[in-house]
Amino acid sequence: MITLHLDEQLGWRGGEQQASYLIRGLAARGHMALVAGRPQGKFLYADHGCEDLVRIAAPFRGELDLFSAYRIAQAVKHHRVDIIHAHTSHTHTTACLARAIARRGKVVVSRRVDFVPKRNAFNRFKYSWPDHIIAISGRIGQVLSEFGAPTEKLSVVHSCIDAGRFDVAPISRADLDVPEDAPLLGNVAALVGHKDHRTLISAMPRVLERIPRLRLVIVGEGELRARLEAQITSLGLGSSVRLLGFRDDVPRILRALDVFVLSSKLEGLGTSVLDAMAAGVPVVATAGGGIPEMVTHEKTGLLCPVQDSGALAEQIIRAFEESALTAALARNAADLVQERFTTDKMVEGNLRVYERILARS
Repeated sequence: MITLHLDEQLGWRGGEQQASYLIRGLAARGHMALVAGRPQGKFLYADHGCEDLVRIAAPFRGELDLFSAYRIAQAVKHHRVDIIHAHTSHTHTTACLARAIARRGKVVVSRRVDFVPKRNAFNRFKYSWPDHIIAISGRIGQVLSEFGAPTEKLSVVHSCIDAGRFDVAPISRADLDVPEDAPLLGNVAALVGHKDHRTLISAMPRVLERIPRLRLVIVGEGELRARLEAQITSLGLGSSVRLLGFRDDVPRILRALDVFVLSSKLEGLGTSVLDAMAAGVPVVATAGGGIPEMVTHEKTGLLCPVQDSGALAEQIIRAFEESALTAALARNAADLVQERFTTDKMVEGNLRVYERILARS
């Protein structure tokens, strides 16, 4: 099977990592993979674990970029591509246009966010045009079904993690500028609105009333950094909450945490939760998007409503004060990752979709 993977993003976040895991897994199973992206994007030139990987540069100037669609169509015809897999919303239409121009290939689209698409004629057509849509969580599949995407074209294949990444030594407290004996809470998420760090920071005064020496470190960068810094200052949390920015040593940081927290109000799945679980860290999270598909309250983590700082504070306090419970949660969560969220399971799930739509040809 020959597959072509499209991603026009300039940076590298969870979606790009998932696509890379898939490409690597397909190659390991003997399937040829090609990649397409912007010339200045990290996805195009990343090491996806394939020798002699074919890389196709295109400008991807919006969804109706006919030049990019033509470039992709040329590759589809030349390499006799079977599956054109669009990994982002903006490459969704480009992939469908390329299929129409090339007159070959099946289009698969990955949907990674639980935002409801805008209800207009273009989107109704757009979400009926691919041969199949893979939602990375059941919640996303539900959103798309309610929007009107054909249910026979929808499948759920959960995102995954590489648990081997977390077989590392924890970073020292000194390297994080945290007292050696301070209870350590951590969050890993881009500083953007749907991650809702505002609610997490708002919960901290109540947490610190009970656990005064606790420290919170937040790993990630984004457009809301200045606002969050201002909130931290206004609440007098400067000595207790640190924004670490982008880090390339996240596995070591996770291994150093006592508790991980994710406060998202919207979330496709939230693989940083899986990362924490694989690292053996107990999880407190909000019930946004697909998070409850990983975090079952009082079984694999502690769960609370979205945008409720009081409830979030209480669950954080529980995680630190009820050590026997959180130790059991961490063990159960690690088992869950191995059962349902490995790279092998994600790759095999995508392959089943590919094989099913090709069999219908």
